[in-house]
This record gives sequence, C-alpha cells and structure tokens, in this order.
Amino acid sequence: MRSRRVLVTGCSSGVGRASAIQLATRGHEVIATARRIESIVDLGVALAVELDVTDADSVAAVADKVGPVDVLVNNAGRGLRAPVELVGDEALRTLWETNVLGPLRTVRAFLPAMRERGAGRIVNISSVAGRRAMPLTGHYAASKHALEALSESLRFEVRDFGIDVVLVEPGAVTSGFGANRLAADVDPGPYAGVVARAAAQPKATAPAQTCEEVAEVVVRAVEAERVPLRMPTSAAVAGMIRERTGRSDEEFEEWATRG
Repeated sequence: MRSRRVLVTGCSSGVGRASAIQLATRGHEVIATARRIESIVDLGVALAVELDVTDADSVAAVADKVGPVDVLVNNAGRGLRAPVELVGDEALRTLWETNVLGPLRTVRAFLPAMRERGAGRIVNISSVAGRRAMPLTGHYAASKHALEALSESLRFEVRDFGIDVVLVEPGAVTSGFGANRLAADVDPGPYAGVVARAAAQPKATAPAQTCEEVAEVVVRAVEAERVPLRMPTSAAVAGMIRERTGRSDEEFEEWATRG
C-alpha cells in the first residue's frame, strides 16, 4: 500500500477524529484540522492545524501552510433537525457555510495542485440524508443533497485530470454529532404533531454505526485503487437508501409520515 498525504477536516471528534487516527496508524501522512487546535493536538498525526472551513481566509492560510495533498477528506459538518418553516437565517447560513461552501472552499484550495500533478482524490462525507429527506430533516438533507450533486458533477469534470471524487454515505452514527445540531431549541409550535410522530418512529432502519466503523470506509475510500461515486458505510445503510429509491413518491410519502 502506498502512503498518501491526506488532509482531513473536522477532526475534533466523531468520524473525522476516528478517520485521522486510523489513517495515521496505517502509515499515511495525516494533516488533521479543526476549528479548535487544542482539540486535536493529541492525535499523533503528522500535522495538526487550526482550520475553520466557513472562513475563506482560514482555508487559504492552511493551503499555503501545508501545500499539496494527495487526498482531501471533507468531513467537517453540522446537523439540523427542525420544521422547514421555523429555521432562521442565521442557523441556515451556518449550516450551508459548513456543509456546502466549506467543502467547496477546500476543493478550490487543493484541487489545482492535484490537477497539475495529474493525480488526487477528494472524499466528501455525505449522509443517507443526501439521498432521502424525512420530516424535520429538510434543511440538513438539502445541504447534503447539494453536496452530492456538486460531488457528482465535479467527478465528471476532473476525471480527465486523474482525480477521483467519492461520496461516503453514513446513516446514524454513535457520536456527538446530534448534540451539536443547529436549531435544536426551536419551538415546534403548529408542528408539534409532526415532531411527536417523528419521535415515535425509529430514528433509522439501520443500526447506528460507531465512528470507527464509518472511519474504516473512509480509509477504504482513501486507499482503494478505484472508487465508485458513492460508498454507503454498510449494507444496512444501502438498504435505507433503497427504501427511498425503491418506492414511488406516493409510497415513500405514506411510509415517511406514518404515525
């Protein structure tokens, strides 16, 4: 296996942290990044760097500091669970700045050197929500749908330059991600019934995976000679996606809104 120089965003906890650790353990030169440098100094990676993907100047400074990389792993993200109508602009700006514009900023910063070298890989951490939207997940799903569309188009655009783009698609993960959701304190108001029904439903039809299990898929996405566009993180997660793709709109609506 060839060692690669890999930059991973959002390494303070969860999947990003687990991915950085596993990649470093396997001999890769890992550049771990996070908004708070003190949260990653213990990782034992080649380099730990402070990075805020919502800040263009921060992204540019990191790109200048670390130079070219073989693989870019866009993991930094924020969650949001609330009725579509009730989410304010500030929360939405943070969501889209992190989940969509953040990966675009890092791609713009590191892709040119990959193109000049004629090799590279971009791994974008998406979600089951990138391919299906459930009640209360509209805004989060919209951001992940956007990331999926951008990644698919980018893959087609850069393949002639020897660059791969791959989406890793987790389902539920046992991490602190849910506790870090935006708009968590929104009063549901007229949507109290929707919230109650959603709370009564199973959170997912696939068992939650550990961060380490998802990180194993990230490692495969980094190391494989060839990668598909999309990599669900388990067979059960792939089944969750088929729950949407295998149903008509009417059938899925009935399933998704059942009491």
